[in-house]
Formats: sequence, C-alpha cells, structure tokens
Amino acid sequence: MAVGSPGRQAARPFDPGHKTVRSGPSQCNASAGVGRTISAMDANSAPLLVDRQAGGIVLITLNNPERRNALDPPLVRALLQTASDLRLDRTARCVVITGAGKAFCSGADLGALRAEVTTGPMARRDQLSEVYRTFLDLRALPMPVIAAVNGAAIGAGLNLALCCDICVAAKSAQFGATFVRLGIHAGGGATHLLSRRIGPARAAELLLSGEVIDAERAMAVGLVNRVVADAGLVDSALALARVIAANSPQAVRATKRTLAVALDTGFAATLELEALTQAVTQDSDDATEGWNAFRERRPPNFSD
Repeated sequence: MAVGSPGRQAARPFDPGHKTVRSGPSQCNASAGVGRTISAMDANSAPLLVDRQAGGIVLITLNNPERRNALDPPLVRALLQTASDLRLDRTARCVVITGAGKAFCSGADLGALRAEVTTGPMARRDQLSEVYRTFLDLRALPMPVIAAVNGAAIGAGLNLALCCDICVAAKSAQFGATFVRLGIHAGGGATHLLSRRIGPARAAELLLSGEVIDAERAMAVGLVNRVVADAGLVDSALALARVIAANSPQAVRATKRTLAVALDTGFAATLELEALTQAVTQDSDDATEGWNAFRERRPPNFSD
C-alpha cells in the first residue's frame, strides 16, 4: 500500500526513542501518545508502521519483510508501545494489523531472542514473558482488532492473528502452530487461543501435528472469518473496519468486553452483564443519536 495516498495520513515509523510531537489537527489524540512516531527515521527500516486513517481506523503494518516479519526484540518493543498508546486513544475505533511483503508473521525470531539470554531456562522464561505480553496487550485493546493475514502466520505469528477479534485471510495465507516440529512446547497462549477459536479437538490436531494449513481449511475449521484475493486483502479488512467504526464506539467496545466475558462464564452470568451494559448504553448520547437516525432514515453520527 502506498504511503501517503489521498484521504489518509502517511504511515509513520515507530521510533521508541522519539518524544510525542504534534503536527496539527490531523494528528489524533497526541496527548495520549498517538502520532508519537514523527521522526527522520527512514520508514523502510522501522519495525512497525502506523497509518491513521479517517473515521478512527488504524492500520498497523509489521515492517520487516526480509525476515518475514519475525518477532524480534525491536518489533516486540514497538508493538508493546503501540498497544499502550492505543489503549488510551478514544478516537481509535478499529485496528487492522497486517504484514509487509509476502508474510504476515513467520513467528518469533528465535535466533535474536536466544542471543539476548545466555543464563538458562529461568532467564529465558522471563524474556519470553515479555514477548508474551505483546499478545496480552493486543488482546486487551478496547477497540476491535482485525488481522489481515497475508502469507505465513506461523507459531507466534499465528498467536498474533488469534489475538485479534476477526481474521481476514488472503488466499495465499498459511497457518501453523509448528512448535513441536522445533522440539519446543507451544507458547504465547497458543493452547488457550487456538482451543477457544476452533475447539479443543481441532486445536489438539494442529498443536500436536505441527501441520501448516491453507486459508480455505483455516476458514472451514473456524480459524478465519473470510478468505479474499491476495490483491484485495488490506482493502477488504479496511472496508470491514469502516463498517465497524461507523457504529457507536461505546456500544462496540462494550460488546467486545462482553464477548470476552461470555467465553469464560455461564449463560446466566452473561445475561446479567448484558442487561446491565445494555441499560447503561440505552442512556447514552449514542443511543439517542441511533434512535433519531433510525426515525429520520439517515446514517447515524456517533461521537468518540
């Protein structure tokens, strides 16, 4: 996708050492750290690109195509900082994550991670916990997150896709929990995320075999929501993001929270939470706007 195309802000590199800089009204929520990536850094060398678009859409691109966007320490730090910024951003309505080049994310860069630790399993556990916090923080974002999976989503890359609420896959996409092939236990929440997405039996098959599956099979087992042509992947994900972002941000965020609760509680507890949350949202300005728009037969204009 071309940087600086009409109707959107140019994608900016993440610069962990650069302070927040405001660049005028188009810079969303600068006080919360949004837009903190303005610098002279060459975008081609940045581990992560953040493209803020109209309507509260945020496109995040993993930007290490030569390494198939493997999760190395710089990319992990960039993802953690970006998730931290977005968590405080009330203007962001929907996030799309994709990868530059021919892969979404080929997994953790094991060589780079192992090079940082030489003192045994306990130190490595602490190091892995920092990587895993990436998945926790992305999963905990209050707004919906869509994975636009191009090419390989393997190991930690699969986890990254599973942390998203919705997954749109290119026809060329491949998915695999290949940990056992490397002689290691699954990590990054793979056992939790995969079993909840596709069920325990199918999760066991993928985790224990280390098999890599294509996009069509991934959709058949419920791992992805839809499969689209490679050339239209990001546009399709952004189109879905715009549909979501056109709804009440308060109602969308509340619904995402309740969906998470529903996975881990019983039906009665979920009904109780829904009754409370629906009552609260019915008292909101967005509910008034939604009702007025319905009566007047016009699109609603919800506030952030």
